[in-house]
Amino acid sequence: MKRPASPSLIISGLFAVAELLWSVRLTVSPEPFSPGSSALIVAGIVLYTVIAVVGMLLVRAPWARWLALTTAVCTVVVGALGTDVDALSITAAALSLVAVGALAGPWLKIWLRQRPGAGAGAIAVALPLAAMAALPLAGLASVESAAPAALILAFAGPLLAWAYVRGFASALWGLRLAAPALAIVAAIATATWGSAAFLIYGATVGVLAWSPAARDALWPVQAPLPPPRVAPHSEEGR
Repeated sequence: MKRPASPSLIISGLFAVAELLWSVRLTVSPEPFSPGSSALIVAGIVLYTVIAVVGMLLVRAPWARWLALTTAVCTVVVGALGTDVDALSITAAALSLVAVGALAGPWLKIWLRQRPGAGAGAIAVALPLAAMAALPLAGLASVESAAPAALILAFAGPLLAWAYVRGFASALWGLRLAAPALAIVAAIATATWGSAAFLIYGATVGVLAWSPAARDALWPVQAPLPPPRVAPHSEEGR
C-alpha cells in the first residue's frame, strides 16, 4: 500500500508549478515588459523558486517557506501587470493563490525545523538572498530595456551571492562596495520608481554586508580551547 504524499511535497509542488506557469506566461507574452526585461524577471523567478523548494524539502529551513511565500506573492503582482488575460494566466493565478494559502497555513510547521540549526545565522542567509534580487529587479525597473549598469548588476548580484555562500572573502567586499556602487549607477540611469528601487537594493545589501554577522559567517569565532588536563600522579614512584 502506497503512503500518501507528505504536505511538504504537495505544497512545494503547487508552488513550483505555479511559478513555472508564470514563467511560461511572461516568456510567451511579456507585455508590458520588453523581451529582455521579461527574461531577467523569469530568471529571477526560476532562481528563487529552486532555492525555496530545495530549502523546504532538503534543508527543511523555516526561511525557505517565507522565501516561497514572498516569491509567490510578488509573481502574482508582476503577472497582474500584463495586459492579456488568457487561460494560462488564469490557471497560474489560481494555483498561486492556492500555494500562498498553503504556504501561509500551519501544514508546514511539523515538517520545517522549529529551532535554528548550528549553521549560518539570519543575516548570513538574508544577504545572498537579497543580493540575488538584482536579477529580477533589473527587469522590473527597466520596462523597455535595462541600462548597462543594471545589466551588470543583474549578473554581479547572483554571482557575488554564490561566491559568498561558497566562503570567498572577496565576495563579501564585493557585496560591501561593488554592489551598492553599481546600484547607485543603475539608479542614476533609470527613470521613475526604478531609481528608488535600485537605491533601496544597494542600501539593503550594503547594510547586511557590513554587519558583523555577515563577516562572522565567513570567519567564525572559534571558542578558546580548554586548558590541558593534568594527568593524575601514578603510585609507581612512591
